[in-house]
Amino acid sequence: MLNLFGLEISIKKLVGSVLYLLVVLIIYAILRHILKSAFAHAGGKRATAAQRQRIKTISQMLSSVLKYLLLVIILLVILADLGVNVTSLLAGLGILTAIIGLAFQDMIKDFIAGIAIIAENQFGVGDTVILQADGFKGVVTSIGLKTTEVTNDKGEVKILANHNIDGLINCSKTN
Repeated sequence: MLNLFGLEISIKKLVGSVLYLLVVLIIYAILRHILKSAFAHAGGKRATAAQRQRIKTISQMLSSVLKYLLLVIILLVILADLGVNVTSLLAGLGILTAIIGLAFQDMIKDFIAGIAIIAENQFGVGDTVILQADGFKGVVTSIGLKTTEVTNDKGEVKILANHNIDGLINCSKTN
């Protein structure tokens, strides 16, 4: 028996948790590979460059969501396996969620803005954009849940919080 943070944990439970973690990580790797393969072949040869960019952007977003979802599930299952009462923990987290929601308003705004960017096809990975606020011009290299990265021709990278993206000109998009 080990005593960690006041919890009596048997070696058997600890090994079980480690094995569970390894299995979930393998499943994550397989799901990520399947997701990448599916999106790599999505649209086929008939897809336009813009459609391929959108597919790549959606793929990155789904991969990020999958990563965070599995992280939460892993944490809860391992805590339950180690003897922590997860049910009461989740009940207590209900109140804490409201407090955290207020504390992380910007992160929530970033997440919602990131989804809107993808859903509305405002811009995608590979699009050339100009930020009206400072005239920074570059290519979108990444769109995540929280930030978007734009790289200019000098190799400088500007990282923007998704909710702060305002007044952007998409030079790659034509109507």
